[in-house]
Amino acid sequence: MKSNQNHVSVVIVGAGPTGVLLAIELARRGVEVRVLDKQLARSPESRAIGIHARTLELFHQLGIVEEFLDLGHQVNGAMFHTHARHSTRVRFGRIDSPYPFMLTLSQAETQRILDEKLERLGVTIERGAEVAGIEGDATGVELVTVAADRSRERTLHTDWLIGCDGARSVVRRSLNMSFDGDEYGQDWLMAEVSIDWPLPHDHFHVFAYTPSVLPAFPLPSHRWRVFVPQVPDRAVAEREAPTMKEIERLVAERGPAGIRIGDPTLLAAFRCYRRHTKIMRSGRVFLAGDAAHVHSPAGGQGMNTGLGDAFNLGWKLSLVVQGQATTDLLDTYQRERVPIAEGVLGLTHALVKTFTMPSSGKRWLRDRLLPVASRTPVAERRFVNRMAQVSHNYRSGPLSTRNARPLSEPVASGERLPDVEGLERDGRAIRTLDLLSGGAHTLLILSGERNGLALADETAARFDRRDGLIRTITVAPGADPHHPGVVADPQLRAHRRFRARRGRLLLVRPDGYVACSAPLDRTDLVEKYLERLTTSTDSRREPRRAMTRCDASELLEGHNASAIGALRSGART
Repeated sequence: MKSNQNHVSVVIVGAGPTGVLLAIELARRGVEVRVLDKQLARSPESRAIGIHARTLELFHQLGIVEEFLDLGHQVNGAMFHTHARHSTRVRFGRIDSPYPFMLTLSQAETQRILDEKLERLGVTIERGAEVAGIEGDATGVELVTVAADRSRERTLHTDWLIGCDGARSVVRRSLNMSFDGDEYGQDWLMAEVSIDWPLPHDHFHVFAYTPSVLPAFPLPSHRWRVFVPQVPDRAVAEREAPTMKEIERLVAERGPAGIRIGDPTLLAAFRCYRRHTKIMRSGRVFLAGDAAHVHSPAGGQGMNTGLGDAFNLGWKLSLVVQGQATTDLLDTYQRERVPIAEGVLGLTHALVKTFTMPSSGKRWLRDRLLPVASRTPVAERRFVNRMAQVSHNYRSGPLSTRNARPLSEPVASGERLPDVEGLERDGRAIRTLDLLSGGAHTLLILSGERNGLALADETAARFDRRDGLIRTITVAPGADPHHPGVVADPQLRAHRRFRARRGRLLLVRPDGYVACSAPLDRTDLVEKYLERLTTSTDSRREPRRAMTRCDASELLEGHNASAIGALRSGART
């Protein structure tokens, strides 16, 4: 790829939440990035409204969670109202997070907060830029864009391209990347309304009185969003937005007796699909968010999963761009995130099937099993943690040191670092999540109950010499005036949680997942992990893991060339 004044390290196509969060992750680490979007302005539409606990933890690391908490509506549980007129309550308070709830907020507000964060980092979204062609070779990608009015065309050269441009991704289609799956055979009607009923506004409600379903999600300002699935009209590709009378009729049929809705601020319809790609990286091109996976709105998983993609890819691409890691690290993005996407598709599909059962016998069985499950703490905790995405893990991923947690380890490599309260720094109360905001790998050095700080100091000095790759934090039982930066654990909560009576090393990835856990004197295990980041597999003389990918130079061969040629047929001036 020839050098050009329009060259940039990273180009992101699509300025939705996924694309903007990825740009934030790159920009805050000093990576040059440009964000392109074909729309002329930020969308005012509500769209995704559910923000789960894991996403709130990511926002905490970015220092923007308070803005979301101030504007959003806290949802503390769910109530499932079944055919037998029974109500089953699921409590989100069992979520293992400092944010044990779901937050609802218009996507327009989520987008605004993220956009403003990106602007503070010095990056302005380039709007009205539509992709018309993509070409690549072994050294980079050439991107042709046209203005929204087709008045002009420009060419950008980039080292890395990420498609965050939604379910109809031009980036994905231009490279003929797979998007396997099918549609649900339902159109979903959606309305944001006021509802006159006595049900609690801090829960979302699912009515399954009939073979169909009526979910209602609480919104800020005492509003509700209701969804009504319908058999689609196959004669039209997309049905028009419903009328308020249509919504009123369907809600009356499927909801509780006497329900009254009014004051609509949104009426919309969409067709529901279940698709994903197993190829999230192709040479120098990546996919993230809806460009890589789409599913039903059940469980509010979509936007949260896309933001998880961005948080996973951002730190890895930053290390590679800045020369601190080899490109082998980028292979792990696909290997870690495809199983997560498949799990989310499985969860949302199971929720849809559970509450749209045509068989009266199956509904009878469901109505009796749900209350039993909700009264079983282990089952309830497992369900809400999966919904909240805090149970997502990379234990079987390529960066994890082992696939199963031995009994001696408090937390396995690839698991999200558990949050622990009761810590203190400079006289201020903090928690482990507060220690992960630096954007680098964090080495938590738990000194142990009786070891003193000599060994911890020696370990910190050893890894502080690494230029920005790791930040070290020592956690000791008590404060020490000679060590003002030490985090105190006066009640030994962290030491007990991480079985660190004799000391322990916890290396945490920038996305909050444990890279490795080791005894205090086993710094060699930390070194081994770092070697995997900074040394190619070939130089380590290990067999390369099988990977579905192709070099950028292969993208123009065969049928890919015709696809790109078709995209480049736009206006030229």
